[in-house]
Amino acid sequence: MIAVLFSTLKGMFLTALTAAVSENLVLVRAFGLGELDYEEFTPARALREGWIVTLMAVLAAVSGWLGRWLISRHFPLLPAHLQPPVFLGIFTVAFLCIMGGIILVRRKKGKETSKKRYKLHTAIAFGFLPLGVLLVTGFGNSALGESMWMALGAGGGYALAMLICWSIRERLDLSDIPRAFRGAPILFIYLGLLSLALFGLVGHQLAL
Repeated sequence: MIAVLFSTLKGMFLTALTAAVSENLVLVRAFGLGELDYEEFTPARALREGWIVTLMAVLAAVSGWLGRWLISRHFPLLPAHLQPPVFLGIFTVAFLCIMGGIILVRRKKGKETSKKRYKLHTAIAFGFLPLGVLLVTGFGNSALGESMWMALGAGGGYALAMLICWSIRERLDLSDIPRAFRGAPILFIYLGLLSLALFGLVGHQLAL
């Protein structure tokens, strides 16, 4: 019993860890610091956006798993190119229900939420990371629990990448950088070196 429990926890941890550190797209997305303006970007705001991304990724994982179950049960002959709209439809309905519930609760309490925040949440929900989790889960064969752990790891990796990019920009602002490398060039160089370090942790074998 203990061995089975340990094996399950180990599998969950490795799934989350892989999703957190092995996808360079996380760093690519964080290069733009999400939907936040650079002047408004702080570690607190990064963490706030990070947990929203994580929640949306978990919702996407559940939607993808549910869509896969629905297709296998009721539409087993549905072509692969028609399956993503099913996943996306479930995810969209779930997102709209959650956002509608939040709006109703806030209005009953007399609280108003700016349109900018709603726009931010929508942009995050339909950004590359939740939709990537949605497709991976929908076309994969992982169980619901493993899919949710992958989503948690991807969201945590996104938040970590946001904080790393903030730290990089803070350091670069205090550095004497040659004019030709200021701005995007030096940031791409910095992120490229960091990506190589993470790539080394994951491991890579050259194709023969």
